[in-house]
Amino acid sequence: MLHKFTFTILLAALGLGVSNTANAQAFEKGATYLNLGLGGSHLYQINSGGWANSINGGVSVQMEWGIHEYVGLGFTAGLTGGRYGWGYGYGYYGGPGYGPGPGYGGYGILSVPVGIIANFHFYQLIEDKTSKDIHGDKLDIYAGLNVGSGIGFVPTPNRVNALFFVGPQVGAKYYVTPNLGLGLEVGYGKTFINGGLTFKL
Repeated sequence: MLHKFTFTILLAALGLGVSNTANAQAFEKGATYLNLGLGGSHLYQINSGGWANSINGGVSVQMEWGIHEYVGLGFTAGLTGGRYGWGYGYGYYGGPGYGPGPGYGGYGILSVPVGIIANFHFYQLIEDKTSKDIHGDKLDIYAGLNVGSGIGFVPTPNRVNALFFVGPQVGAKYYVTPNLGLGLEVGYGKTFINGGLTFKL
């Protein structure tokens, strides 16, 4: 009798788990998402001589909270390496103007960007409004904006820059399990292309 009762409880628990998973959305209000990524970013390096573009590659970590059925807010941070690009300001070839900065293409830089993100998860909205099963429990497609700052370290010459980045992003995540997804994102600012893992907490 005890074995039958235990077996019945296990079946009921399994049934509830399957039901909850089936009804869950890939993006949900109240959920927390941790994303670990690898890719490139586009940052502006700022110092007393002006500013310079910096194309970087490295790792990133991102947290996003579902504050609405279709809207998420969060933060992003990273550790990237890259080189200087073009810039504007005094000190570039003796005066103001748009052109290559000193040591164009020769200055390596280590950057630590930190910023905020906002995303609109429109794929969930489409599934809800059409009442069709388009696999919203596994697929999440979104678009949003990012803005932030940070610090850039230039070993040669010994210099510390301020960072600035801003831009849009568009991404997609596919959940291979209810709590683990594979993601790809393209955009400008914090990322021009980034791929990684997402953990739904």
